Amino acid sequence: MTLHSFFKRMICVSIISGFLIGGYTIPYAAAGIGNLSANISIFNQYSFRGIDQSGEEAAIQGGFDWAHGLGFYIGTWASNVDFNDNDSVTEFDFYGGYNRELQNGINIDLSMVGYTYPGAYDSSNYDYYEYSFGLEKSIEAVSFSTAINYSPEFFGKSGDATYLQGGLDYEFQEITVSAHIGKQWIELETTYGAPDYVDYSIGASYVLHGFDISVVYVDTDVDAGWNSTDQSGKEGRAIFGVSKSF
Repeated sequence: MTLHSFFKRMICVSIISGFLIGGYTIPYAAAGIGNLSANISIFNQYSFRGIDQSGEEAAIQGGFDWAHGLGFYIGTWASNVDFNDNDSVTEFDFYGGYNRELQNGINIDLSMVGYTYPGAYDSSNYDYYEYSFGLEKSIEAVSFSTAINYSPEFFGKSGDATYLQGGLDYEFQEITVSAHIGKQWIELETTYGAPDYVDYSIGASYVLHGFDISVVYVDTDVDAGWNSTDQSGKEGRAIFGVSKSF
């Protein structure tokens, strides 16, 4: 997908989803020096856009965020990963952006995200970055969201890639029910190891003594017969997690 096509899709998302979202969840930030927060999580596996990243093993994750009342924010996030190549054991991401609520209650988010894999061989070409544009709108207890991400050179040097997603969250007391669907386009499908595909998920989380307990069912439409691909990490599965924010 060309950069021109990416911006055309971005405009389409803005028009069609005029009240939806994307991007990162930004902590409340007071004026002055801003607000610093941290988070830590453990999951029975790490899934990114419907595809396993941890060799179907447990993942410990955490990050730090700084946000200012004017809308600017930066952050870092890390997780163990396992691509079954004995190459990389850590993913380290960094990001920065701008988030603002407009007069009509729509939140707009513009950001850039860098994905790095310390310890990986240079020849693996794992590192990449993305630009992200998102919109979010809450109506009572329901939040709608959409976002589009674009990378000029995706994971493993698989060419330019675009990811379009939408989500819905419903909060009831201490329980949040969530649904998500996304579409990933990849220029060099064989290099990446999967064709253009759709991922989707549905799940719920519950706040218990300050901890977020979650369970999510994740799946993709990647066919087992595509290029003789192994379905491990792409098939439907349940992911359990416990998270804590500070």
